[in-house]
Amino acid sequence: MITTEITPRIDTVSEGIWSSMVNIPITLKNNSGTRAARPGKIVTSSVQIVGSWNGAVCLDMDESLARSATASLVGLTPSELTNDDVRDAAGELANMTAGGVKELLPHPCQISLPTVVTGTDFQVTVPQGVVVYCSEFETEFGGFSVALIEAEGTL
Repeated sequence: MITTEITPRIDTVSEGIWSSMVNIPITLKNNSGTRAARPGKIVTSSVQIVGSWNGAVCLDMDESLARSATASLVGLTPSELTNDDVRDAAGELANMTAGGVKELLPHPCQISLPTVVTGTDFQVTVPQGVVVYCSEFETEFGGFSVALIEAEGTL
C-alpha cells in the first residue's frame, strides 16, 4: 500500500520533470486523490510497475499541453510535430514519472514500456486497480493529472 510519506514526493517528482526536462512551469491545482475526467481531446500515457508494489502511473494531458511539451522536448514548434512525436513524448513523460515513483517504492520493482492513447471520451483503467493518489496540475498550455493506481491483485 502507498503510504502518506510517499504521496507528497510524487508531486515533487512531477515538478522536477516538468521544470528540468520540459521547461514548462506547472502549478499544483489539487491532490484530492480522485482521478477526474478531462474534457476535450486528451493524451493519456501509462506505465505499469510490478514487483514489491503492483500498479501503474497514468498521465492525462490536454492535447494542447502534450503538443507544447513535445515541442519543448524536441526543439520544434507545435505545428511541426507529428502525432507520433506527441505519443512518443507522452510515453517518455510517463516513463520518467514512473521511474521517479519506482525509486520511492520498496525494491525490487520493474517498470513496463509506456502505453499511450489519444482521443476523447475514453478511460484507461488497470484491472482490479484503485486510484490511491492523483494530483492535478495547470500550465499556461493546459492541464494534466498524475494518477497512481494500485492493483488489488497481481497484474
